[in-house]
Amino acid sequence: MKTAAIVAWSGNGDFVDLQRSVSSKLLPDGGSITTGSKSLTVSKSDPVTVARRLAYLPGISWIAVGYDFATPAGCMADLAVLAKKYLRAGSSFGLTAQVEDSSQEEGDILLDGNGALLKSVKGTRIDERKPDVTFRVVMVRDKGAAGVELRRGPGGVPTSKSMKAFCLVSGGYHSAVVAWMSALSGFSLTLVHARADDESLRQVARLYSELSRRLDPSSIGLHVLDGGGSPGDRLASWLDATKGDVMAGIHPECRGRRSRAVLKDYPAVLMPLLLLQEDEVRAKLQSLGIKVKGVDKAPTLTMSGKTPFVVRHFAGKESDINGVLDGLLR
Repeated sequence: MKTAAIVAWSGNGDFVDLQRSVSSKLLPDGGSITTGSKSLTVSKSDPVTVARRLAYLPGISWIAVGYDFATPAGCMADLAVLAKKYLRAGSSFGLTAQVEDSSQEEGDILLDGNGALLKSVKGTRIDERKPDVTFRVVMVRDKGAAGVELRRGPGGVPTSKSMKAFCLVSGGYHSAVVAWMSALSGFSLTLVHARADDESLRQVARLYSELSRRLDPSSIGLHVLDGGGSPGDRLASWLDATKGDVMAGIHPECRGRRSRAVLKDYPAVLMPLLLLQEDEVRAKLQSLGIKVKGVDKAPTLTMSGKTPFVVRHFAGKESDINGVLDGLLR
């Protein structure tokens, strides 16, 4: 019985992009990878290490750790072992199964699997809505893996090599959220920073380091605009010479003269955070125990009342501010 990690696809974007990203994150010691139509099974001595490396990879729905099996009977034996490790009397569990090209039906695996789990630990119960423990089975041609869900993935879209964008980053938390939203929407990113001072550059370097940890490192780059002139002049010159999608974030409270000029003079710049309220972002950060300090120096506008927008359609996907910030900061 070999240990394994199961990586489930979110269903968005192209599965081949997720395969490539997973292989890149696990090299050079990735172990063997078995592919289904909706998941990847990674056979490796330490599946927890696999889960840790892939925890924030865009395009992943969930990650489970457990054991591989070569027969349906082996699947039931794996579930029995996992039950004794993770279940206690009085706890509840749920079980899901993905079955492809197999002599077994998905319903049969669920029926037999639930029976094996109930039999292994007395006093447990099935709860598909809010289980204490979630068991996952992936079976392709009667082989596969059974595991316990260790954590949810960030969802979103796997990073695409064909979808590329520049992302303007200041070193503040606005642009950090924009960068993460762009990554979750499947873009390979080049962060662009017009250096204002050493502190802003340090914060951008931290963001680049964090995104490199989360993404396929070949899908993230950093370009610093340095030299003569003001940061705004350098950025304007760069925008004039740039072809391609450019991501930026401007909150309603931050829309000063410079921000309005960007909207007017550079209509190709996308503003995915335009509808997200400053107080909602700040409140969410504070609820996570994080002290925030913005570096945006543009004049602010006084807003009367609040808009109801919390959800923004971005690059064809829904992005909720709570989910975006949770994924960025946890």
